[in-house]
Amino acid sequence: MGSGIYSALSGGIARMQKMETSINNLANVGNIGYKASQLSFESLINDQLQNSSGKGMNYCRTASRYIDFSQGPMAETSRSLDLAIEGDGFFKVAGEDGFFYTRQGNFRLDSEGNLVTATGGLQVVGDNGPVNLPRNDVDIDEDGRITADGAGVGRIDIYGLSDPQSLVQRPDGLFELGGEAREQAANGARLHQGSLEQSNVSTMRMTTQLIETQRAYSAYLNTMKLYSDLGEKAREIGRIG
Repeated sequence: MGSGIYSALSGGIARMQKMETSINNLANVGNIGYKASQLSFESLINDQLQNSSGKGMNYCRTASRYIDFSQGPMAETSRSLDLAIEGDGFFKVAGEDGFFYTRQGNFRLDSEGNLVTATGGLQVVGDNGPVNLPRNDVDIDEDGRITADGAGVGRIDIYGLSDPQSLVQRPDGLFELGGEAREQAANGARLHQGSLEQSNVSTMRMTTQLIETQRAYSAYLNTMKLYSDLGEKAREIGRIG
């Protein structure tokens, strides 16, 4: 009986973690360029005891947390400094703590004409360092080349990463390098001026997932209560004997 309650406990903890992830995804459904987080689970079995005496314990735990980098839908804004990436890749921005990567393309110009993020004012990094523009109404082609009055004034690069899953996702929509991730060419990626990539969270799918996880969590709680009640009954019988 002891192994059963621990199995239910581990399953309940895993489902609670999944609920927290689903709730966080739903909270960010309206954030530009947000990428959903997901969890995968695994079961752990004590094979030796399971085979020899039938007393093995089957545990459930979170195997990994990963980021869904699938393309989010694009929305037209007709604003010249709004940019969306089609394909794999990131914008690179510079902050006080180093370089970061993002899919949020709702940029603006600061007082010095630098292209910066809407939140935090981090400078967008191009082929020759920070991107500086003469004004807002510029043309940006799908390769990131920027022109004003027919003359080239810079370029916005799209950066690929060798291992996107090793990126650390921050609450502000930025990613920072982690593990063995390195910059590389973003093959096939294109920029769309006057558009923004929306969150790739499906509200309907994520809500359904949350409901299913809540039901599973409740089932584990009920199982633990059952084991607890059975244990109490067993102790009462022991006292009578």
